[in-house]
Order: sequence, then C-alpha cells, then structure tokens
Amino acid sequence: MPRSADPATRDRILAAASTLFYTRGIRAVGMAEIVTAAGCGKNVLYRHFPSKDDLVLAYLQRFAEELDGSMEVAVEGLDKIPSAALVAITREVADRVAARGFRGCPFRNYLREMRDPADVPGRFALTEIRALRRQVDALVARLGVDDPDLMAERIWLAIEGMYASAPYGDRTEAATTAVGLVQELLAAA
Repeated sequence: MPRSADPATRDRILAAASTLFYTRGIRAVGMAEIVTAAGCGKNVLYRHFPSKDDLVLAYLQRFAEELDGSMEVAVEGLDKIPSAALVAITREVADRVAARGFRGCPFRNYLREMRDPADVPGRFALTEIRALRRQVDALVARLGVDDPDLMAERIWLAIEGMYASAPYGDRTEAATTAVGLVQELLAAA
C-alpha cells in the first residue's frame, strides 16, 4: 500500500524550492537541486509536485497568500478612506522593495524570466498583478477625481516603478519617493 503524502514534507520541499527560485531564478534551479535542498527523495518530490510547473505554481501561490495577507493588514480600517488605502498599498509595496534581501516580485520575476504568460504559472502571475491593479482602479474610482483613469495610471506607474527600479540604485530612496509621489498626486486631486 502506498504511503500518503506528508504535508510537512510538502511544506519543506516548497520552502526549499521557494528560496532557490527566489534567489537564483526558475530556470537555474533543477529538480535534483531541490531534492538535495529539501532533504527528500526524488519520488517524494514528485509525489507532492508531479512537475516543475506544479512546484513553480505552488511557489507563486505561496507568495500570493503572503502578499494578500499583508495587503489586507495594510488597508485594514481604511474602507471609507480610499486615498489612505492607496497610500497604504503603495507603502506596503515600498516596504517590500526596500527590505533587505529583496530580489524582485516573484510574479514579475517569473514573467520576465519565462516570458510565457500563457502557461499556468504565467497566467497565475498575471492574474495576481491584475488583481492589485483592479484594487488601485477601484479605490481611485471612489475618490471622485476628474480623470480617474489618469490618476489610477499614475499611481500604478509609481508602484510598478518601484519594482522596476529596485535592481538599480537605492531601493529605499525609490520606495520613499514613490510613496511621496502618490501622496502628492492624491493631495493635488
């Protein structure tokens, strides 16, 4: 009788793979390296994750849960103050970008590295990015500004700009600047 899959082993494999994928990239990491890092057998790895795409998707889903949780905390209690929620979202991204060890957003990293938004992990990454954009759009729509599309685009560019500029220069300064820019845009609206 085959043994059932142990959830703790699955978590250990996913944790090892997540660290490797985040620090080195998806393509650079092979399944044999994950087996070694997780301290499990190849059959055990494939019992939990039948393919590398399954493991990559689980890695992206794990990050999505973490990000969703931190975004919920960031905007908690700001339901009636859309401008404060927009600043809180921007600040949450800024804190991530400025954090020690930041190597990019896993969704954006995946899409840049794999260049195939049509595969399952790519579709998931795009869905998550678009969900945050929709949240920004919805909050801006509640502001009552003259041109909500333009305002949402400007705020989105400040957020995306933090991710794009992170590998170059001072991430903390870029993050602080982006938060200030969003605050200025909202104050001028």
